[in-house]
Amino acid sequence: MTVFDYLGHDLGIEYFYRHPRSYKRRAIFSIYEPSPTVRGVNRPIPKTYKKHEGDVCDINEKLRPLSTIERSYIQTFPKTFKFQGNKSDLEQMIGNAVPVKLAEYVARCILQYVQDSSVQVSLHTVS
Repeated sequence: MTVFDYLGHDLGIEYFYRHPRSYKRRAIFSIYEPSPTVRGVNRPIPKTYKKHEGDVCDINEKLRPLSTIERSYIQTFPKTFKFQGNKSDLEQMIGNAVPVKLAEYVARCILQYVQDSSVQVSLHTVS
């Protein structure tokens, strides 16, 4: 799924900057591709940043990093979720989070497994 598939035009941009771990990696991404990993670090574009061969566009006035709240949407936090803490704490929390929808899916699978197992145990006990 791409960022656009999930958020549509909510971001108001086509390209965004994600600070790379190393400048040997690209840093500019399109909303029409899957999101790179959401990290616990969210920095502005350095004035010294040189375009990487893998960047999907040139640096321009519309290019920006995603905001803290936009990054939370990528991690599938609901728009109604209330965050508490300073900006650094929130960045770390969002970057370290298991995507909410993934956690929900895993929890549902575990619940289904437990329910199915208890039905099988009940059937064996009755027999």
